[in-house]
Amino acid sequence: MSAQPEHGWGVIPLPEIRTVDDLRSALGRYGFPGDRERFEEELAAAIGASPTNDLEGAAAVVRAYRHRILIRNSPEVMVALEDARAGGNGT
Repeated sequence: MSAQPEHGWGVIPLPEIRTVDDLRSALGRYGFPGDRERFEEELAAAIGASPTNDLEGAAAVVRAYRHRILIRNSPEVMVALEDARAGGNGT
């Protein structure tokens, strides 16, 4: 039997994120505190600053927050963050 991690981060099944609405839902449930609100603000700013024929800025915001969900669902990343906060070196 292997030792259980002390950090308390369990594996959370990854939500399916195919649309911006899926991402909004995932941020509300699986994101870091405040992610959903910051996403809405950054998305609105990116859309407002984008030329009408190029929404790459908005797409970059969507990709970045989708990546945050993937990070939040990675036990390895969460352990590394916890180690960094504690000032440890992971050993």
